[in-house]
Amino acid sequence: MVATSTALLSIVAFWAFYLAINTLRSIVNSGLVEQIHLIGQRVVVSLISGGATLVLYWLLRRSHSPAMKRNIVRAAILAVPAAFLYSGVNYVIFDRQFLTHPVIVVGSFTDPLSLSIGVPEAGEDMMPFQYIVGDAVSGYFFFATWAALFLLLCYGVEVRALERRAAALRAAAQSAELRALRYQVNPHFLFNTLNSLSSLVLAGRNDAAERMIAGLSDFFRASMADDPTAEAPLSEEIFLQRLYLDIETARFPDRLAVAIDVPATVQDIPVPGLILQPLIENAVKHGVARSRRRVTIRLGACRVGDMLLIEVADDGDAAAPAADGNGVGLRNVRERLAARYGDAATIEAGPGPHGGHVVRLSLPIGHDGG
Repeated sequence: MVATSTALLSIVAFWAFYLAINTLRSIVNSGLVEQIHLIGQRVVVSLISGGATLVLYWLLRRSHSPAMKRNIVRAAILAVPAAFLYSGVNYVIFDRQFLTHPVIVVGSFTDPLSLSIGVPEAGEDMMPFQYIVGDAVSGYFFFATWAALFLLLCYGVEVRALERRAAALRAAAQSAELRALRYQVNPHFLFNTLNSLSSLVLAGRNDAAERMIAGLSDFFRASMADDPTAEAPLSEEIFLQRLYLDIETARFPDRLAVAIDVPATVQDIPVPGLILQPLIENAVKHGVARSRRRVTIRLGACRVGDMLLIEVADDGDAAAPAADGNGVGLRNVRERLAARYGDAATIEAGPGPHGGHVVRLSLPIGHDGG
């Protein structure tokens, strides 16, 4: 609904414009001398008409309906008594001698020596009721015009409210989607880690199991402290991946090597939290776990223009799923990027130039996530 202050301003502006236009037109037609004494009367008519419009506003506001057709019909009906009130006041306020002294009626006012504009002459045989009914027709146009303006303002307010609500719902849906995708990482990672712990315990490698438990505790303490929908500096994401790789090193002490090449110039750039976790996990699962030799996982990043390029690669023997495949990890990353960045971010995956597998992320820098 339109604010009361806006509605009052529209009423004042409408009748002030009406007063100015009719006064100016009458002066042009009849001259200033003949019309100067009628300005006060016009002001009175405009004030009373404004009051009638205020009542019309109150009634329309009280009976406002979500259905626009009902509001239009209601406004059309309520404008009728307002028009007759206007016409009656116009008749009473102005000199009623026009009934016995024929004059030309201009607009809604009796202006001697004026040119006629679409209103018939009044003569001796014209009764007051006839004049009031005739003048109510032009009065109806004024009130119906204001009512249409008011309904258009109401419609505009409602449309903007619906747009804000739709935007809020979209934001809430995106936030829920991001939370679901983010939380999907932790159970998947926990399942794999518990399997590794079980293997270490069964193999009698208690020291390695203890280190893995300590690393697991540190990892979850750090990762769960953040808002799942928030971004974090790339340096924090790398720190979390180091914790994860420390856990996996306890599992594969002779087969896992790590090389991280991330310059300080890009470490403060924000990225989605845990966005690299599925990629590092895939590198361990497909590159390290399936190889008999030592495998190096490389994590690199650089800035190219307004894009942040991140690469996760391994030189293992087995091929990991493609970026458009059905792997849980890559699908999670792809969906999170789409939810946050839309088409502005990309993910590419495939065989590395020297064997193994490589995944490349391209993220827009300074993107608001909308």
